[in-house]
Amino acid sequence: MGIFDKIKTGSKKNGIPKLVIGINQVDNLGEWDNDINQPTPETEAKIKERANDIIEKLTSGNHGASRDQIEYFSALRAYRLPQVINKIIHCTGVITTFKPKEITDPDCSEGMSDENRKEINAMLQQSRAKSKSMGLDTFIVELLSKVDDSQKKELQKIIKEKKEKPINVAIIGQSGVGKSTTVNNLFGAKERTSRVGEGTNVHNYGGYKEYYLEDGSVMRVADLPGYGRGLGEDEAYKPMYINALKNCDVILLIIQANDKAIADDQYMVECLYEWSKEGLLTNDEMYYGQETGLNENFTVKEILENKRDDSLTSEVSNPHFEVKTREFNTIL
Repeated sequence: MGIFDKIKTGSKKNGIPKLVIGINQVDNLGEWDNDINQPTPETEAKIKERANDIIEKLTSGNHGASRDQIEYFSALRAYRLPQVINKIIHCTGVITTFKPKEITDPDCSEGMSDENRKEINAMLQQSRAKSKSMGLDTFIVELLSKVDDSQKKELQKIIKEKKEKPINVAIIGQSGVGKSTTVNNLFGAKERTSRVGEGTNVHNYGGYKEYYLEDGSVMRVADLPGYGRGLGEDEAYKPMYINALKNCDVILLIIQANDKAIADDQYMVECLYEWSKEGLLTNDEMYYGQETGLNENFTVKEILENKRDDSLTSEVSNPHFEVKTREFNTIL
C-alpha cells in the first residue's frame, strides 16, 4: 500500500474530528462552459457520478470518513468553494472570515465576457444580501441580547479568543492535487513573506507558511510533504504528520477527482481514523482555562438550562433558531 503502518480491524466508524475531504480538479472531468465558468450539463453529471464513487469508497468499512465531511470542487475555477468553506466551519468549529474567490474572478474565469461577469456579480450580490440576516454573526448578536450579563461576558470572551487565535490548517494529499491553489483561492489568503519554523525533517515538524485573511486574522498552513511516494518514505513521514496534525484546527485532505488511483487516499483516511481513535490527533492542552466556569465545549443548551428567565425558551421552538443554535454549538 505504501503509507504508514497497518491498520487494525474491527473499529466502529464515527467520523474523524477536524477532517474535511475536498475532491478537487473536477473541472478536468469534462468540457467547461467558459461563458459562465460552470460545467456543461454533461460534465456536471460526470462530476456527480465521480464524486459519489469517491465518497462511497472513502466512507465504506469501519475506518471511513463521514459523508458530511466530503465536498467536491475546483480550486482553479473557484467552483463550489463556498460549499467547501461551509464544510470546514461545520466540521471543525473555526470562527473566522474566509473569503473564497468568486467564479467571476478574472484569474478563475478565463473566457467569461465582461457582460456575463457583470450580470453574475449582480446575482451573487443579491444572493448575499438575502442571506445576510441568516449569517452566524447576526445570530451571535441575537443570542447575546437574550442571555444574562455574566453569560454574555463569557460568550464574548470565548468568541474573541477563538477569532484572535491563529488558525492552524494542515492541507494533505498526494503530489499534484492543487494544494497551493486551494490555499490561495479557497481561503482568500495572502501569504506572508516570512516563514515560521524552518528546518522540517522526519523527526520534527516545524514548517508553516503564514497567510493573512481578509478580517486580519492569521492562518498558519502546515507545509507537509505529499504521501504515497513509497513505503519507506511514507513510514519516515509518519511522526511528522502526527506532530503537525495534532496541533491543527483543520485537516483538509485534497483528492484529485480525475485520478482513478485513490488507494493511497483511502489508506490515509484509515490512518487518520486510527490515529484519532488512539488520541494522536488531539492536543490535550486546555485552551480557555478553568477560571471562566465554562469549558470550550459548552453549548447553547447549557446556557438555556442555566438561564434565570425563560424568555429564550420560546425562541428555540422556531425552526430557524434551532438551525442556527445547532450551527453555533458546532462552532463553539
